[in-house]
Formats: sequence, structure tokens, C-alpha cells
Amino acid sequence: MLSEFISLIYPATCLNCNETLISAENFICTACKIDLPETMDHLNSENVLFQKFAYNSSIKSAASFLYFHDGGIAQKLIHGLKYEGSHEIGNLLGELYGKTIFDYFIPDIVIPVPIHKKKLRKRGYNQSLGFAKGLASCFNNVEVRDDLIDRIKNTETQTRRNKLSRWLNVSNIYSDVKEDLSGKVAIVVDDVITTGATVGMLCDKLKEANVSAIHILCMARR
Repeated sequence: MLSEFISLIYPATCLNCNETLISAENFICTACKIDLPETMDHLNSENVLFQKFAYNSSIKSAASFLYFHDGGIAQKLIHGLKYEGSHEIGNLLGELYGKTIFDYFIPDIVIPVPIHKKKLRKRGYNQSLGFAKGLASCFNNVEVRDDLIDRIKNTETQTRRNKLSRWLNVSNIYSDVKEDLSGKVAIVVDDVITTGATVGMLCDKLKEANVSAIHILCMARR
């Protein structure tokens, strides 16, 4: 009752169009949800995202849920997720995407890209973990493992770096994987992929741990 009373005074609005949300809507209205800029990458095995990781034979596919455009819906959702404390947005995007792609993968584990402990303390959560959990719920609640590998180097933002600089910036940023993953099919999830440097380094570590296959899924790509 208190929650309903507060919502009357301070109604929730859509992050994209600012229209008032009804009780069944979260973060974005139904109209904006219908207009989400989906890439449909999972229908194209040679999509542009997968081509970024062709050097790693363990990576069997890569797909993004949304296109990332400046000022677009995806940017607004991910900004809310990363910088405004709305960690539930990750779960929402994971569930939406999982309902689209659950027939295309049979994973053993889902691994969110880890963040450094300093950033984790500051933000309070790993923005990719909610996305991982949302996806996993659509794969018969497959296990989400955020304890297998640590980020040991806290790098500067990648936003204004060129491609070479991004790769150099993320060298040696992860610990070794803490378990042998022989025979495991892993889905690795990230928020936004541009060059793929950060998630690529993680996949290299997973390959060293003997995974049988890696599939990369992200919320958005540029």
C-alpha cells in the first residue's frame, strides 16, 4: 500500500520517452519495449561482433541484444544500470534477451565479465551479473558463476581510446581461472562491447582453463 501511495505522488516514468509507467511496466513502457533496437545477431553466425573474436577458436558465437546509439534507448537503459543504481535493469534485459535466444544455446555455466573490487565497492554491484542471472533464468536456471576469475587490474575507462590502446590497456587484467573447466560450455556476458578487448582477454583465460566452447552475449554493441 505504501509503495502504491508513493507511486501516485512520484510516478515512475519510462527512461526513454518519459511517459508514466503502468504497474506492469518496469523502466521502459510497452511502446518503447516494442521499439528496442534489436540486432538479431544470433541469426547470423558471421555477424560483425563475432568477427572481432575469430582469433580464439574456443569462441563459437557472439551476439548482442541491442544496437548502441548515442542518445538511444540502449544507452539510456545502460546508463541507468551503471550510473544510477538501477541494477534491476540488467535482469530485465537478460530476461528479454533470454526469451529470444534460449533455443540457440545449451550452456553449462554463465559467466559475467568481472569488475575490479574498487569499482565494485563504489558501484555496489557488477552490472553484468544481473544480465547473466536474467539470461540464466531462461536456460532452466543454469548456474551463474561470478567466482571463477577475478579482475586484478583496475584500468582507466576505454571510452576515448583507439583500438590498439584499448587492447594494451587491458593486458594482464585477469587472474587465472580458479577451476578446470574441461568439457564446459560457457556463456560469457558483458554490458557494451566496442572493440571486444576486455571480454576477449577473459575468453583467453577461459580457453586456458580448457572450456569446450564459449558463446559471448552482451546487452549492446556499437
